Amino acid sequence: MTYSTSTKRISGDTMNEKLSLIIFTVDRQIEVSECDSIRLNIADDSKGRFSGSYGIKKGHTDTVFSLSAGTVTAYRDNEPIFFIETSDGFGIMENNTVRLTVDSVKENSENKS
Repeated sequence: MTYSTSTKRISGDTMNEKLSLIIFTVDRQIEVSECDSIRLNIADDSKGRFSGSYGIKKGHTDTVFSLSAGTVTAYRDNEPIFFIETSDGFGIMENNTVRLTVDSVKENSENKS
């Protein structure tokens, strides 16, 4: 019997994991692990302008999206644990990991992670 990659991920232990967030910039990588959800801004028009807030929770369907400049926030137990300002870029959600590639970030000194 043959299973698709998606079927294997959904039926496996991956569904019990927390989300992870990895942000890649030109000069560094920022990682946030064990969050429950992530909220970010997406670009959805032909000029890459902000079109809305996008929420991701564990088990979210694998997806690729265009990221609009703005705040990316990671939550644990409905409380923000990490937030950062990013430039526009793109993101990939796969296996309960959100990977964002952006040109620049501006970190907040109040991050708890």
